[in-house]
Amino acid sequence: MFEKVALFRVFASNRAGLRWHLWLQRTLAFGTLVGVALLCTVFLTKTVFLGSDSAHHYSHVWYISEQIFHHARLPLHIQYLESGHALTYPYAVVPYTVTALPYALFGDRAVTAAMVLGFVFYGYAATRARPVLRDPRLLALIYVNTFLIEGLLSFQFAFIWACVFFFLCVEAIDKRRWLAAAIWAILAVTTHPFAGAAAVGGYSLYAVIRRPRDIVPLGTAMAVAALIVLPYALYTRTTPVVATTKTSYIVGTLKYMARFRGTALLLPLVVAPLAPILRPLFVPAFLTLALVFGIRLHNRDVNIYGLNHDSAPFYGEFVASPRFDRSLTYRVLEPNDREDGAYQLIRKGAVLGQEFFDQSQYRRWWNTPQQYSCFLGAKNIDVVFFETEYKWKFNQNEDVRLNELVNQGKAQVLFRDPQGRFTAYDVRGAKTAGARISDCGF
Repeated sequence: MFEKVALFRVFASNRAGLRWHLWLQRTLAFGTLVGVALLCTVFLTKTVFLGSDSAHHYSHVWYISEQIFHHARLPLHIQYLESGHALTYPYAVVPYTVTALPYALFGDRAVTAAMVLGFVFYGYAATRARPVLRDPRLLALIYVNTFLIEGLLSFQFAFIWACVFFFLCVEAIDKRRWLAAAIWAILAVTTHPFAGAAAVGGYSLYAVIRRPRDIVPLGTAMAVAALIVLPYALYTRTTPVVATTKTSYIVGTLKYMARFRGTALLLPLVVAPLAPILRPLFVPAFLTLALVFGIRLHNRDVNIYGLNHDSAPFYGEFVASPRFDRSLTYRVLEPNDREDGAYQLIRKGAVLGQEFFDQSQYRRWWNTPQQYSCFLGAKNIDVVFFETEYKWKFNQNEDVRLNELVNQGKAQVLFRDPQGRFTAYDVRGAKTAGARISDCGF
């Protein structure tokens, strides 16, 4: 009798523990998904979201929309960036073009909404590729990935959409829908050439190893996709960034992307086969991923500037002054998570000697005044805007070089913002005529 009572108590205790464990799992899972929804809601309140990559995407979509609706054309280069040599479509061919259509009605909010839509569709496409991820617990593990959240907050528009198209390509390959696989592969690669090509190529190889009999139809589908993408690949190679950046720097950037952004591509494909293990171990798995996010947030590796600040570009007074000359070429030095000033300037017709890629910015330490003058000549810079907050983000010496040129009489202060937010320097007398980037000793 006493043994039966003891067994009953153990059984009841286990059932109570199981119920508590399931309640905790559901609470964490649904709490995470509600948190994701709230994050997206906050994101949507911003007309222009300030992220390290955001100005790039707002600028390209704005330009494409302007050209389509006001000039009935679609040029391959943007006349306002990199002195007219920047590519209209360095990536995101379809997402940019599609977003440019509602942009005509809703302006910058269309780009913000498209970024959030890509983030939401990331989860949808992942569940299409791996239906087991429809379990809220497993979906929560996907979304608590710090590098996916960072992708949203830094406004990695092209990369997130490339992930969406890749997962839909995975679904098509697994279901042996070869035409659909080729279409999604094309979209993935033309949306983000590096991430899309690496992901599609890698998964195609995996699929062939898993099912050797599919080598002919899958190989044919991917070959057709590659032939269609080839002209675009040749087009992207003409971007000025490739010509003026060391190969080692480009390779280093690609390695960085693979190491961090690669988790957003791989995690759904890793979580799915581990579902039988991760379901009972959801809580420790979730806490591990949440801890990684918390540590990166504490170390300020996650840039949340855009969540706490609104876009407020401040070049309007300069643009309205007689000192603004659209025939000149401008260089804008501002923190990379608030480049809305450069975006404001090009919308007013200013031509920049840079684009929004880090490799085009040349944020660096200038060894000598001669090296800086060489750079100004190579990029044909006439006016440099130096924002006060740029120094807080990038502790370099370009302001020192500019003031040296002013003291030497080779440059002059063209405009000082009354609120002290920026200074505009006329450097036409300081740039080395006929210089090339290769002459500057970088």
